[in-house]
Parts: sequence; structure tokens; C-alpha cells
Amino acid sequence: GCIWTRLPHGVGWNITIRCEEEEMRHHLIDRYSHLESPIHKLDPRAKLLGIFILLFSTVLLRDLTSCLLSLTISISLLLMTRIPLRFVFEQLKYGLIFIFAISITMFIFGHEPFKVFLRATSALILIFVAFSTSRFDVSIKALNGIGFPNILTQILMFTYRYIFVLAEEYEKLSTSLKLKNFEWKTSKRTLETVGKLIATLFIRSYERSENVYKAMIMRGYTGLNLMTDFKMGKYDLLFVATTLYLAIALHICSLWRFQI
Repeated sequence: GCIWTRLPHGVGWNITIRCEEEEMRHHLIDRYSHLESPIHKLDPRAKLLGIFILLFSTVLLRDLTSCLLSLTISISLLLMTRIPLRFVFEQLKYGLIFIFAISITMFIFGHEPFKVFLRATSALILIFVAFSTSRFDVSIKALNGIGFPNILTQILMFTYRYIFVLAEEYEKLSTSLKLKNFEWKTSKRTLETVGKLIATLFIRSYERSENVYKAMIMRGYTGLNLMTDFKMGKYDLLFVATTLYLAIALHICSLWRFQI
């Protein structure tokens, strides 16, 4: 749909076109970063630090009870975000399928799959909570703010930004093939066409990266310069302290139960 907005000083009317269909097609992980929830209101640095503390504690748990408690904490944080559960499932379904497949494989070879499934699921939910409740560029700057290497955060930023550009390039090439009555079949012609499509995509990606690099050099790019200032308050410090307490409690419980 279109939104009509009045330009200042009687200049005329302007048309602003929504990009909801574009967002729906690409399933942006930070689509609901604008919500007002206790997790959204946290300083991004405090949020990432607290969740990473829980994350590292979770992957080290040894007993079933602690794993269940960790999953309960993760789900509680997820529910506090107020993000629609349908969107959550869309984002996590492939990761959950992969975790389930790994757990089944471990079961076949005699390992303990249920603990692995619980730990991995908890970690996946925590990562989703960390990066879905702030704009991705803000989360990247927050990573830099808590000590992540600058080069790594820049790589993450550009990867996330241009992966959608590559997806659009692929969609254009795929649409072009459909207009030429191309059909996906198990034949030599199909393999040749797909090979040419992939080669074209790589060439366009390389050319685009060269253009972007030259533009960055000409404009004096020096790193992550975002118009976002962080300010950590008492609520943020309380969140970090709470997650640290929960992480220690989970680990102590895990060690105690494991020794029993």
C-alpha cells in the first residue's frame, strides 16, 4: 500500500511506499526490534553481555535438570520480548530441525541426545533474543562495545547487509530463467544452466564488492560510525547481575547434580 504525506510549505504531495512485502520475503531477524518490552529497553551492550553469560553457562551444563532449567530461562526471556511466536518459529525452525537431526545421530551412536538437544535449543533461543530485539547494525556496534574485534564486527555487518542484495540478484536471475520457460529437471541442460547462473551470481557479486570497496575508500571509511549512543543505567546493570547470578546458579546445580 501507499501512504500519502503532505510536503511542507504547500509544495505538493509525496508518496511513501511501504516495504512490508520486501521485509516479509527476506524474513529480517530484527523486524520486531521496534517493540516496547523489558528486553527491548535494555542497553544493547548489557543485553548481549548478559545473554552471552547465560549462553556460555548453558553449553557447559552436564545434567538433565540444569538443562531443563536453562531452557525454561531461555523461553521466559523469549516470551518477555513479546515477539509473535509465529515469527519466532519461522526464524528458528531450520535450526531446530538441524539440532534434532544431530540429536538423533548422537542417539544412534549411544550418546545422550536429550541433553544436547536441550542445550542447543536453549542456546539458539538466547541468540535469537539477543539479535532480534535490537536493529542488527546496533547489535553489531554493541558487540564492538563489549570487546569484540573491530574487523570481525565489520565483516558481520557487511555480510548481513549484502546477503539480501545477493538474494535479490538471485531472484532476478531466477525470474529471467522462468520468463525463458526454463524448468528445473534432472538433466544435463539443467545442470549447465544452474552452473551458468551460479557463475553469473559470483561475477556480479565480485563486481559489486569492487565498486563498494572503491566507494568506501573514496569516502574515507574508517569503521563502524553509527548515529547511536549507548547509555547504561541501573536497570541494565541489574539485568547483567541477574543473568550472572542465574548462570552461576545453573552451573553450581549442574556440578552438584553431576557429582551425585
